[in-house]
Amino acid sequence: MVDLKLIEKAGLTEGESKVYIALLDTGQSSITDIVTKSRVSTSKSYDILNRLEEKGLVSHAIIRGIKYFKAASPKRLTEILEEKGNELKQAIKQIERIIPELIAKQQAKEAEEEAEVFAGMKGLISVFNEETEWMKKTNGISYVIGATKGGRAGKHIDDFFRRLQAKRDLLKLKTKFIFNEKMWGNFPYLEKSKHCLIRYIKVGSEMTSINIFNDKTVIAIYAKQPFLFVIKSQDIVNDFREYFQALWKLGKK
Repeated sequence: MVDLKLIEKAGLTEGESKVYIALLDTGQSSITDIVTKSRVSTSKSYDILNRLEEKGLVSHAIIRGIKYFKAASPKRLTEILEEKGNELKQAIKQIERIIPELIAKQQAKEAEEEAEVFAGMKGLISVFNEETEWMKKTNGISYVIGATKGGRAGKHIDDFFRRLQAKRDLLKLKTKFIFNEKMWGNFPYLEKSKHCLIRYIKVGSEMTSINIFNDKTVIAIYAKQPFLFVIKSQDIVNDFREYFQALWKLGKK
């Protein structure tokens, strides 16, 4: 028995799939035979057959005053998917062309200062991908105060930051870290990186971190799920950067 869900991937509804399969089974058929085979009501079958004809999956002929329907080759299903793929590619190109204009509109309305809260792994990935993109685009340095081994949020946090640093190393992106000296040796992938500068101080949280980049200050709390408070303000960035530099002078390599 044919899985209707597979037929529906070509953009057919459940009813359209039933009627099309019924036509393949019965050959050229009247509406009565189609209704009997597909178990779709007469009124719905007429609408469905019209839609299938529009999609090139059904043709009809009138013989002695009676309308008969016939299924087109199932290869048409592949053609429909290919057409959808081409349409999608065109849509992507069209969207890409207007992205700069849309970004400009967004930036024109953005406040000079604002705050957002991101929760969960997807939020964390979004924030740190933005930081990485800024570093790549501007060759800017990211400043980090504090670190975590995942806290209560779990090992997948550690795995994400390990993958993130491997990506940044390939791009030769520079980050300066200030860690609690208790974290010494906990981050070999950072300590071995040529693009990470680390200094240690006697105090500091093991469940929170502060990232400073561009005009953003990110305060991350790693509880059962990560929470990230993102503050957009150049003045606050400047203050935290001064704070970072003061701690940097006190830190040990």
